[in-house]
Amino acid sequence: MIILVILFYITIVFFDQISLLKQGLKKDFYVSSALCFISFIIAVLITFNINLPSPAKPLEHLIKFILKL
Repeated sequence: MIILVILFYITIVFFDQISLLKQGLKKDFYVSSALCFISFIIAVLITFNINLPSPAKPLEHLIKFILKL
């Protein structure tokens, strides 16, 4: 399963990230690379059956805080 995750992300980097860099969109490349790296780490952790905490409660608190402003 980990092989599929790695192959999938190699494909993403090859088609998406490299094209951004060739177009000269450096800021977009850096943001996209950071998000891709974070999602890769999460995908690998899920592949190894590591339980990740749900972001539901912190997001709920954030939305309530924003709506009170």
